[in-house]
Amino acid sequence: MTVNADAGPDAPAAPSDGPPRPAQDKHKLFLRLFLQNERRLYAYVLTLLPHRADADDVLQETSLTMWDKFDPDAPPTEFIAWARKVAYHKVLDFHKKSTRAQARLSAIFVKRLAETAAAQADELQLEERRAALTRCIEKLPPPDRDLLAHRFADGATTQSASEQLGRSVDAVYKALAKVRENLFRCVQNSLAQEGHA
Repeated sequence: MTVNADAGPDAPAAPSDGPPRPAQDKHKLFLRLFLQNERRLYAYVLTLLPHRADADDVLQETSLTMWDKFDPDAPPTEFIAWARKVAYHKVLDFHKKSTRAQARLSAIFVKRLAETAAAQADELQLEERRAALTRCIEKLPPPDRDLLAHRFADGATTQSASEQLGRSVDAVYKALAKVRENLFRCVQNSLAQEGHA
């Protein structure tokens, strides 16, 4: 029997090294998703509140609510969209409770501001994806870049690319699939390293 040394002999046994408990799984999954999106969520909240201290408080309230509602068996498919929705309602709660004159904005104004902030964040993410894709294409070996250039030239088809490259259509299809997979992984890794995934 293992005893928790800090709590004394009457304390319950320390957990075994068996399979992780559901609570541990929830903690790890939520923490990973939250940390990947925390900066974008905080930037969103900052667009809705004029003071950084208020934004900090609302972000904390948002994260607590998200933790309470998070279901590891059915995590949200669009984590950042879900996080923004929770944050939006927390901002509305803040406005209702706040006594500051600057915070007394109409719900309609806050809603429009939230929609604009979300749209701008989505556009920024698209631009980040495009930039990452450009960097990843530049890292491809010359034969793969040549394949893409032939296949995606104006009016080109897989058939015309295969003829120009002297390869069968099937070989071109397979090579393109491999290049697409490599580019997808490269873009995902690049965005994850920059904290945008």
